[in-house]
Amino acid sequence: MKLMNFHSLAELIQPQIKQLSGREPTINALVVAIKRFSDTLSNDKSPDASRVLKDARISLSSGIVDVTIRAPKTQFSTIIRELSEVWSDLSEFPHIFPLSNSIKLILPGEDYALVRGKLEHLREATTQANVAKLTLNLSPRAEMTPGIASYITELLFRNGVNILDAFLGYGDIIMVVDDRDGPLAYDVLQGEIHGSARSRSGNHEPAPLRG
Repeated sequence: MKLMNFHSLAELIQPQIKQLSGREPTINALVVAIKRFSDTLSNDKSPDASRVLKDARISLSSGIVDVTIRAPKTQFSTIIRELSEVWSDLSEFPHIFPLSNSIKLILPGEDYALVRGKLEHLREATTQANVAKLTLNLSPRAEMTPGIASYITELLFRNGVNILDAFLGYGDIIMVVDDRDGPLAYDVLQGEIHGSARSRSGNHEPAPLRG
């Protein structure tokens, strides 16, 4: 996946924003603001983001652990190498996102129990347990639509879903939400996907079960 590393940019500008405003904004708030700004840089008239979700696929996984390992970039390769010693024992390969001064791991709780031993010596490793992971696989049409990521995050916000982390790619959007918000977020996005499909093709088939 080609990662648009808005998190790294957000971490870079966070101190300047705090100095200018007198308040410390969250990384997630800065990511959303940066994405909105980046979407305004396109002068091309693009299709309505809400109408290009046809053929998108969504999956929901509960019991996820969101791990943040704070370390200088010079230590990243060593940390990843240590963690890779248990990759073969995991139920699935974890999502790994190297940021400017931290590494993010998104993995199932049972897999975190295996990885935890490799993290004990890292004092700056923190976790968010009892979260859910939403993975949205976009169609090629949606991938190239400016504003699609902002549209999705704002849609969830309007429906009362608090996004804890979001990783935006050209083909995938991975979002971490509270476990309790997972089913709601899934239903909101699934409804939008099937609403888009009906508006474009007249398809009125019932929504499939959660993946």
